[in-house]
Amino acid sequence: MTPKPAVSDKAAEKPAAEKPASEKPVEKPGALDAPGNFINRELSWLSFNTRVLQEALNLENPLLERLAFLAIVGSNLDEFFMVRVGKLRRALEDEPHHRCAAGMTPAEQLAEISKRARAMVAQLYRGLQQDVLPALGRRDISRVRPETLERKDEAIVERYFADELFPSLTPVAIPDDEERLEVAGLAVHFAVRLRAEGTRGEARSWALLPLPRAWPRFFFLPSEGGHRYLLVEDIVRHHLERFFPGYEIEEEALFRVTRNADFAVDDEEVGDLLEAMEDVLRARKESDPVRLELESEASPEMCAWLCKHLGLDPVRDLYAIDGPLDLKPFMKFASRLDGKGLHYKPFEPQPISAFDGAPSLWHAIREKDVLAHLPYESFRPVVDLVEAAADDPSVLAIKQTLYRTSADSPIIAALERAALAGKQVAVLVELKARFDEAQNIAWAKRLSEAGAQVIYGVVGLKTHAKLLLIVRREPDGVRRYVHLSTGNYNDQTATRYEDVGLFTCDAEIGADASNFFNAVTGYSDPREWRQLVVAPTGLRERLRQLIEREISRSSKEDPGLIMLKMNSLVDPGLIEALFEAARAGVRVKLCVRGICCLRPGVKGVSSNVEVVSIVDRFLEHSRLFYFRNGGAEEIWGSSADFMPRNLDRRLELMFPVRDEAARRSLVGFLNLCFDDNQRAWRLKPDGTWERAVGAKGKPARREQDVMMEEAVARAEAARVKRLSVFRPQGPGTAPGVK
Repeated sequence: MTPKPAVSDKAAEKPAAEKPASEKPVEKPGALDAPGNFINRELSWLSFNTRVLQEALNLENPLLERLAFLAIVGSNLDEFFMVRVGKLRRALEDEPHHRCAAGMTPAEQLAEISKRARAMVAQLYRGLQQDVLPALGRRDISRVRPETLERKDEAIVERYFADELFPSLTPVAIPDDEERLEVAGLAVHFAVRLRAEGTRGEARSWALLPLPRAWPRFFFLPSEGGHRYLLVEDIVRHHLERFFPGYEIEEEALFRVTRNADFAVDDEEVGDLLEAMEDVLRARKESDPVRLELESEASPEMCAWLCKHLGLDPVRDLYAIDGPLDLKPFMKFASRLDGKGLHYKPFEPQPISAFDGAPSLWHAIREKDVLAHLPYESFRPVVDLVEAAADDPSVLAIKQTLYRTSADSPIIAALERAALAGKQVAVLVELKARFDEAQNIAWAKRLSEAGAQVIYGVVGLKTHAKLLLIVRREPDGVRRYVHLSTGNYNDQTATRYEDVGLFTCDAEIGADASNFFNAVTGYSDPREWRQLVVAPTGLRERLRQLIEREISRSSKEDPGLIMLKMNSLVDPGLIEALFEAARAGVRVKLCVRGICCLRPGVKGVSSNVEVVSIVDRFLEHSRLFYFRNGGAEEIWGSSADFMPRNLDRRLELMFPVRDEAARRSLVGFLNLCFDDNQRAWRLKPDGTWERAVGAKGKPARREQDVMMEEAVARAEAARVKRLSVFRPQGPGTAPGVK
């Protein structure tokens, strides 16, 4: 059944269609790098967030999942303003006349961002206030206001305020001569205009009351058969006068400031990268504001006072919010509640058949390469492998790159245990993983104290590669076990992000993995790579070569085919290479979840290019690159998107998938992505997106549903096969990891 959005796709994409002249496609571009062949990066990102918003408005999605999508949209906008708008503000000062690949100046981009972001915020809060929250109320998940409480509940809330909220909150008086407000970024504050009791006229004072971000956002009342909750800010507002005895409150309003977080460390100039990153975290708290969110009921005087004292433009930077500020906490809210039909049907990542029933993980990986496709298959074998390596006396060394992990990561615990046991443990920690810096600093110190060799990145580069190397002594000699991945070593996101991992004992890949770690921990400079491709030294060139090879092996009778799946397609050089392939008759099929700067359907340039984007239950995160290669198909997995930062300023890896069954599986998956007619969107030549709808009579095809069904079927078939041949002989014969 085709999804039924709460609003029409045409209406949803209307803001994206209103483009400045520099964004309109050019009918007959003269060169491949003509601005009309490209879509602006920032506007493409806003279109992506609009697609996420449509999942929140899609009536076929369960209610609490729709609420989670709304929270994701709000959280995404926070990061967008902190990083991308912050960067454009700097560009407006430093390079005001510079034009992006799509031909837009920083001022033009900021103006268009403001227009589209406002339309998105309005649609976001209409969906929340007029649709999702009322619908949840009809399912006995109700927001309650303090002024409507019955006496019994009022006493409960009063006690909570008196015992916990009132002692914790600290009002801040603002002196009359204060020029700038120092408020924490993304924290919700009350702005309060006061007048001393018994005075008249202009004898006014101002104060702020910050609400700590670490607080629970929701207070749940006792309820039978449902959930009744109050927002903490509603409770505080109801008792606000208690913070200002001797004063009358003339006006109060909630606001939130977003600060510029676009800070980089010049690690060639710093002596201690760990200390420098801690300085960056401190600097973010004091950086210039880039956005002010303020309750829509606030008076013009309140708006003017806040904008003046924050140094913001009320026309450009002020966003009037008709609903709760900061929607991110609604993600946890949605996940903690239950209710029939309010969540997606539960799905348990399935065991990987190659491991399930094998004598050990070591044995299974020695037998053949093993592909793991998350979240359809379990991340547990990665954890088991590191834990087994930590405890196995035959393991000599464990080396791993870590970019983002969970707060209580079992992998970190296993590495720490291995280091304490005296094993050689080397961990390449990326301290510059944006917004995970504090957590990475904390557990990097833990590992270092346990005796692990911790490398805080590579000078001038961010480490984004995903690689695990285990060196093990075996009866026939030392063997290297390698795990490569398109995603992070994070046990929590592994159940929500779609990614691909490869376990292998391939000698050439093992040698490359050793070279990689030797290069980043010492002074070695590998002269050649046998199987792996590494950025920034060779990935861009290899991708270009693979595209050129596809052109050379393509003919009118036997056209070439390139299928690429990634998160973002931004790099102008590789986009132009894909244009060249399309011009030469190669079919180019792109599955790009987020930003896509390539404009398809431009006559003589990209009419042979198809672009889809899938936004669904799981976040599509894998990077997979397929080349038909004249029939000798190749498919690669990678940690890198087609972005300048990935290709030129990061340590990235691309790895071949050479096992025939694994290759067939991934090719089938890519074809599923392009066949999806339920949650896929197609990019049109004018830069807008429309839902991919199947031809009349064509069955519904939802890629993620098919992948879940196939994973369950594979696991069941493997279980039946194993039961038919496995006969326990006694204690100690069950399969394990030792």
